[in-house]
Amino acid sequence: MKRISRNGMFEVGRIGDAKKIYVEMLSAGPIPDLYTYRTLLNGYFKYGLVEEAMSLFHKLERTREDIDIAFYNVVINGLCKNGKLDEAHAIFEKLSSIGLLPDLRAYTVMINGFCLEGLLDEAKDMLRKMEDNNCFPNNVTYNVIVQGFLRCNKINEMINFMKEMAGRGFSFDATTAGFLVNVIRENPSVLDMIPELHLKNKK
Repeated sequence: MKRISRNGMFEVGRIGDAKKIYVEMLSAGPIPDLYTYRTLLNGYFKYGLVEEAMSLFHKLERTREDIDIAFYNVVINGLCKNGKLDEAHAIFEKLSSIGLLPDLRAYTVMINGFCLEGLLDEAKDMLRKMEDNNCFPNNVTYNVIVQGFLRCNKINEMINFMKEMAGRGFSFDATTAGFLVNVIRENPSVLDMIPELHLKNKK
């Protein structure tokens, strides 16, 4: 079966060709697998084709019984990155009612969505909610929320999370370190607020 590669046509902007292959796959016989659908949805969201993505998503919700959490994560992430936070949150909140538990990726994506909109209290609440549900944040989750506080110049709260993540054995990644460097350049006094800071860039 043909697959639309994650590093293929969408990556070079050949959206029309990717759609054509999808149509050909439907008419050729074998039903595309979830990997193919996730790749197609990723491409739609990447290029801002939210209406097309959601049309496909709703169709698959109605017609397939094998949709998993990874599939929903693609949709939630795509909506968040296209400024559709309310829609993303609504889908996230309905997961348990359809028999799916949010996983680490789902929580991290929602936290990032809140941070991108400057809704830091909601991001913190989501972090605590995931812990209450025995889904514990990892290095990526903490870096996402720290970046949110840095974007909004909330240095004191950023420091609290920095200490918390350090206590759990996590550290800033290169993106977070870059955010912090930019903040310090604009306001050198920030460095005096965090004398214990030791940046450790990780890929």
